[in-house]
Amino acid sequence: MRHLQAQGVDTLDAVQPAHIRRWLLDRRQAGIAPQTLANSYRIPRVYWNWCLREGLTENDPFKRVPKPKANPRVKPALSEQELTAILKACEGTDWLSLRNRALVLVLLDTGMRLGEAQRLKVEDAKRERLIICGKGEKERMAFLSVETRLALKRYLKACPHPLRDSEPLWQGIQGALTLDGLKLLLKRLGQRAGVPLGAHKLRRTFATWSLRNGIDLERLRLLMGHSDYATLRRYLALVESDLKRAHAEHSPLTILRRKPRE
Repeated sequence: MRHLQAQGVDTLDAVQPAHIRRWLLDRRQAGIAPQTLANSYRIPRVYWNWCLREGLTENDPFKRVPKPKANPRVKPALSEQELTAILKACEGTDWLSLRNRALVLVLLDTGMRLGEAQRLKVEDAKRERLIICGKGEKERMAFLSVETRLALKRYLKACPHPLRDSEPLWQGIQGALTLDGLKLLLKRLGQRAGVPLGAHKLRRTFATWSLRNGIDLERLRLLMGHSDYATLRRYLALVESDLKRAHAEHSPLTILRRKPRE
């Protein structure tokens, strides 16, 4: 790093925890946002772990420098209007439009990660219950509603590729879609709908809407494949904002203030 070279540190073994703390302090004083600072720490930390594994050094200065804390940002879920616009962008009778609609419904219906969706096979589209292999090779169940299964059936029926059950579910003009291909597909759908779109936004929407409809945290944790409740609490913050607005609108005192005084 240029910061280390400026201090005359030119070998891995010479790097000390104080150098890293100085680097983080300089960035914090430069006005770097807490979340950006935490991300900045992660990159050299990953590199240093690689150096340790490769035997390039036995020195681990990061061991005594904890990752900077950053309050997690609560990103919004899709609104009903935004979701309607996205589904409208999928309208069409050609097989690519049918594929796009099926993909959006699968992600919205299950809350699965894009990498998990990308690994689905044709045979999975014919099932009501899926076994998903998520992070850390942990398996969990996911379920498909009738509407989603129907969308998948229409897509596969229209797909011009002769597909066996063991082949990848999501196909493009030139064959099976990669993870980057699915990301680009969602991005373009969002541009067409006028809504920034990615798979994780659909995952947040699944979680947030499920909480609004009364699902308990343990069942939601199992459906989403989280190991704990830390991430789910961020979705709860969004739901609490909904409740606050609902209270402001429907509180008895609010209703009384709206009535004309006699």
